[in-house]
Amino acid sequence: MSVDPVPPSIPQIDPYPWKRPVAWVTWTILVSTVAVFLFQYYTYRVRGVDAVGDTLAFSTQAWADHRYWTLITYAWVHAVAMFGDSSLFWLHIAANMIFLFCLGPALEEFLGPWRYLGLYLGGAIAAALFWMLFTSDSDPDQGIIGASGAIFALIAGAGTAAPRERVVVYLFYILPLKMTLRMMALVICGVELAQIAMEWLPVVANNPERFAWLTQIGHTAHIGGAIFGFLYITALRFLSRRSTVRN
Repeated sequence: MSVDPVPPSIPQIDPYPWKRPVAWVTWTILVSTVAVFLFQYYTYRVRGVDAVGDTLAFSTQAWADHRYWTLITYAWVHAVAMFGDSSLFWLHIAANMIFLFCLGPALEEFLGPWRYLGLYLGGAIAAALFWMLFTSDSDPDQGIIGASGAIFALIAGAGTAAPRERVVVYLFYILPLKMTLRMMALVICGVELAQIAMEWLPVVANNPERFAWLTQIGHTAHIGGAIFGFLYITALRFLSRRSTVRN
């Protein structure tokens, strides 16, 4: 049985435009990260020490001990207390997962699941190595935890892949601001660079407890992840153009 084609004058419209492909990679990362954190927080409350976080964290000592797997696992654990306040145990992971939830599905659809996974994991690895490059050797056991490096790779990747796409960003999760993805990435990375510069100020260096909100955050890791995200999308775009020309 033959079927007549749809006349060219009649547009073929998706009857369910709200349906999008399921972002399996994003949801797998998000659910597994939350699950690991819940287990981490449970063991911390029971034992009084963050054994899971200490085991999975990345540090210069972990690198020296050839525990290279921590280059990835550190992105699945988060702070069980922020700035010495255990009541803020949710803040670190919530901030990261909100960005993953908002940016991840669209980026995964745009890049495809495997390239998107490469962006996320590559961002985590690059962030850790970049952080280690600027970390003092005086405290080799000092480590980093959290998905922030990978998240910054997504932020920079989104700003590079679709720079003119306009989104609404909620400043402090309250005040709505409309801007392009490129502007969002530049503003967020600019804030990180400003905070790195502030760490060099003598008043900050001499008052670590007062400025714990600044010195206990791996800003260099964030920038490392953002640099990777920009270079990764730029490389994919370049390879795609070369493939198109050859075909």
